[in-house]
Amino acid sequence: MIIDRELVVRVEHTAARLTALEVDSLAATTPSSGAHWQPLDGGVAAAMGPGRYVNRAVGAVFGDAEPAALLDAMEAFYEEAGLPASLEVSPWASQPLVAALSERGYVVEWFRNVYAHSLRSLPPRGRLEIEEVGDELEADWAAILGAGAAPGSAERRISDEFRAAAHRITGALNLVAMLDGKAIGTGSLTPVSTVAWLGGAATLPEARGRGAQHALLVERLHRARRMGCTLAAATAVPDGVSARNLTRVGFQLLYTQAVMTLPAA
Repeated sequence: MIIDRELVVRVEHTAARLTALEVDSLAATTPSSGAHWQPLDGGVAAAMGPGRYVNRAVGAVFGDAEPAALLDAMEAFYEEAGLPASLEVSPWASQPLVAALSERGYVVEWFRNVYAHSLRSLPPRGRLEIEEVGDELEADWAAILGAGAAPGSAERRISDEFRAAAHRITGALNLVAMLDGKAIGTGSLTPVSTVAWLGGAATLPEARGRGAQHALLVERLHRARRMGCTLAAATAVPDGVSARNLTRVGFQLLYTQAVMTLPAA
């Protein structure tokens, strides 16, 4: 797979569209979140609310706006939302934008990798049974995704709210891996145009090392191709378990992305 500007823009812009879908769904399922977004130079500025997953601009570095105008618009949006201005920046961002970020005092908060997998050639499916999440499996799916946060905690509440919102996005597919009749792992797939975005990976601690995530990744690649997608994409923290799982099934690293934020004055 050739990594060029056209591919990067395709991935970034579908990521922005996915973010808008997630924000809209969260606003509908949890109105108290105040979740909202606005277009921003080909991408979106997203505000899910304090402490929630996406409070930054996505896919907004490939438009035609001058860096000063882009940052002015973004900063006004986040000031109104009561959140620090923040955006995802890839190595493909223009040098004038990078310079403008430096001049205004933006700092790198964290990094993550962006991966892609062509759907022309796919690995064989695994042996674990994979099932779609419906009413009967929704409680098991929710329990696996929320297993890392204490019941009743703010972290668990935020996880549950986002999970419920993501489950209701039109076209989204949520899957569980089954072992001996028990759900042990989860993974999601959301098609955006011809790009299938993968996420929602979690495995019960006692079931790790049984191949659940490998099976779920391969299954989603096959399903994505049947949906008419030609590319699968995902993000992961460098050198984390998810990153290793992605590369094992043939995902290619496109670039490392920095999340840059303007510190409070």
